[in-house]
Amino acid sequence: MPQLTRARSAFTEPLLPVIGLALLAVAAAALEATVLCWASVGALAGFALSGSV
Repeated sequence: MPQLTRARSAFTEPLLPVIGLALLAVAAAALEATVLCWASVGALAGFALSGSV
C-alpha cells in the first residue's frame, strides 16, 4: 500500500507542470513568440489562482 501512495503523490505533485510552463514561457520569449509566451504566462497565473499550487 505505501507504493500506491508514493506513486499517487508523484502524479499529483504540482511542481512538474509549473516547471514545464515556466520553461515554455522562457523558451517562447527567447524565440520572440509573443502569443505563446503570454499564453504560457497566463497558464501559470491560472494554475496559481486555481489553488492547485
